[in-house]
Amino acid sequence: MRKFGWRAVEIENRASKALFPMAWGFLPLAFSWLMWFSGASSELIPWFGALSMILMLIGGLAGVSSRVGTLNASKVGIALVSICFGVMVWALVSQNTVSVLFGLLYSSVSIYLLVKALDFIFKDAGYVFEMEWDAKQKLPVNALSDWDVKSARYSQTCMAMKRFDSNQFVQLYGAIKNGVPFLRFDVFGCQTREQFKSLNFGVDWPDFQSTNITQEE
Repeated sequence: MRKFGWRAVEIENRASKALFPMAWGFLPLAFSWLMWFSGASSELIPWFGALSMILMLIGGLAGVSSRVGTLNASKVGIALVSICFGVMVWALVSQNTVSVLFGLLYSSVSIYLLVKALDFIFKDAGYVFEMEWDAKQKLPVNALSDWDVKSARYSQTCMAMKRFDSNQFVQLYGAIKNGVPFLRFDVFGCQTREQFKSLNFGVDWPDFQSTNITQEE
C-alpha cells in the first residue's frame, strides 16, 4: 500500500479511559452480590446494580470510541446492547417483575461480554492507512471488488466496507487533520501480521493513486 501513496496511522490507545469507569463499575455489583447473600439492605440492590451497568456503559463507550466503526463487529455491538439492557433489567428488579438473582446473573454475564469485546478491540493490531484526498473527489468505485459502497462522496462516516466475517472487516472513511482531508483505509479484526497479509481486500490500488494524481493536477 505504501508504494501507492498510503501511509500508516498511529491509533490512540484508550484502554485506560475505558478501564477506569469499569473498575468502579465492578464495586457496586460486588456489593449487590454481598447484600443478596447476606440479606442486608436488599432494597438497595437494584440501585447498586443499575449504577454498575451505567459505569460499565461509560467504559464501553470510551473503548469503542478509540476506533471508527468498531460497533460493526458483532461481539462489540452485542456487548454494548446487553449492558444497555442491563439498566432496564434492574428497573424490572425494582418493580419485582424479575428476581434479584436474575439481575445479578444477567449483569455478570453482560460485563463478561463487554470485557471480551474490549479485549478484542485493544488487542487489534491497528492496521490503519491514509492518503490525502480531495473532498470533492468521489471514490473510484470500480476499483473496489465485492465492497458494500455506502457513499462515493467524501464523508467522515463509513463510505465503503468489505466484511470478511462478523468480527473482521475493512472500511474506507474520511478524516480531517489540521483542515486537510484524508481518506482512511481501516482494517479491523487483525491481531497479527499474518492475518493482515492473508486478507483479500479486492482493491485496485493504482486506481486510487491515479485518481489522487489527477486531482492534484
